[in-house]
Order: sequence, then structure tokens, then C-alpha cells
Amino acid sequence: MISSILIALGCLLAPLTLVAFWAANEVADPGGYLRNMAPLARHPDVRDAVTGRVADEITLRLRERGVAAEEGLVHNVVGDQVDDDFVTAWVETNRLAHRRFVAVLSAESGIPSGIGYDLAPMYELVKHRLRSDGLKAAALLPRTPLVVQVLPASGVSKIDHVHDGLISLRWALAGMSPALIASGILLARDRCTALIGAGVGLAGGMFTLAIAMSALRNVYLPQTTGPGGLPVAAVLVIFDALTTFLRNGLRVLFVLGLLTAGAVFVARNGLIRYRALAMFESRAHQSEEPTNDVADGR
Repeated sequence: MISSILIALGCLLAPLTLVAFWAANEVADPGGYLRNMAPLARHPDVRDAVTGRVADEITLRLRERGVAAEEGLVHNVVGDQVDDDFVTAWVETNRLAHRRFVAVLSAESGIPSGIGYDLAPMYELVKHRLRSDGLKAAALLPRTPLVVQVLPASGVSKIDHVHDGLISLRWALAGMSPALIASGILLARDRCTALIGAGVGLAGGMFTLAIAMSALRNVYLPQTTGPGGLPVAAVLVIFDALTTFLRNGLRVLFVLGLLTAGAVFVARNGLIRYRALAMFESRAHQSEEPTNDVADGR
């Protein structure tokens, strides 16, 4: 009973350990975050979402100042920025977004603000390009923040309470999970069965984490994306890029758990068959010996 409890607790902590290291290395760490986000500058869904939002904002600002700028011209100029300049602006946008993200999660104030991208670097880039292309009215465009929401305040409030805790406890969790599983196996009367249970439990924990991530991606995020935010397709691309480490990690541990359980199961069954066959041959040999003795006596 104690063995089963220890193994179950260890398997339960395994997904939390993986999430904790992901939060520390891929979310809280600026280098890890930018490493995942920078390549998205070339992704069509993200590119179209960002350039479209910037073009709409510039067109609106020009119209507010009585400038009848051709919307097609603005969109074309914005679209032409998908080059090295766009990549640079996208990296800077994500650097600012990460700072805002960390600040929001560590805030001790009451209601946190939402998490989003400030597209001001992209906005300024396009404004200067419009001026160089002969649209003098672009000089009238003010400097302005252009924040598009990715995760609303209600979503932030659900994660900020556990974010710091997971990061601070990640090394403790990394030690506790295998220690509990190993202790449960050593205390078990049937260690082969305990090993099989630990492998299945580890795979089950990773499968549960995969279901939770799927629900977050396919159900929660589409529902929270509203007016003023990025399109759902772009949000999902960003989510997939940010959770690459997490998805790869749970797949590896899922397969490791199944392979462990399967290998022990096959090895144990093979050993049982070998012992049964050896016992059968031993009994058969013993039953033949008296018959031979009688035959020799005759």
C-alpha cells in the first residue's frame, strides 16, 4: 500500500516537474523565450496578423487627420516590410512583450493586466518607410503604443499564483519525483509489478498533461481571443512555438514510461515461462528415473 502511494505521488509530480522547468527555461528566461518566438517572423499566420493590424492602425490614424491615404498603398508598404527589418522589429516586439509578461506575473497589485504585444516598433518602421516612399502625411502620425492582446487579465490571474512557485520548486520537484518512484519500487514486495506500475503511471501523467494542453490550446485560447487581439490562428502558432519544449518533453517521458513497463512485462513473462519450462523438464526427468531402474533390474 505504501509502495503504491509513493509511486503514485512520484508519477503525479513528474508532469509538474516538466512544467516547472519549461516555465523557468522557456517562459521566464528571455533567451529561451526569444529563441522560440524569433522564427515566427517568417510564419505566414503571424506575419499577416501583425502586418494587417499595423496597416489598419496607420490607415485609421491617417483618416483621423483628414488624409485620404489609399488603404492598399499602406497595406502594400506594410507587406513589403517582411524582410530583415521586419525580423528585427519582431524580435524587439517580443523582447518588450517578455518584459511585460514577467512584470505582470510578478505584480503584487490587485487585478493584473492582460498579456499582449506592443507593435509600436513595427508601427514606427512602417511610418518611416511611408515617409521615404513619398507619403508626407506619414509625418503627422503620432508615436503611440499599439498593444494587441494575446491573453486577457482573467487568464493571467489563473497562472500568476503558481508561476513563481513552480519555478522556485523545480529542482526540489526534480529530486522528489524519481526519489518517490524509486522508494516505492524498493519497498514493493513484487518489484517487477511495481516497475510496470511506475512506467504506466509516468505515461499516464504525461498523457494527462497532453490532454490539458490540448484543452488549453483548442478550447480556452480561441474563447479568450476577442476584438483588438491577434487572430486565433496567430495565437495558436505562438502557443505551439512557446510550448515546443513542453510537448517534446512529455512525449519523451510518455514513451519512456511505456517502454519501461513493456520491457519489464515482457522480461518477467519470459522469466516465468523459462522457470515453468525448467520445472516441467525437471519433473519429467524425475518421473523417468524409476522406470529406467526397473528396466535395469530385469
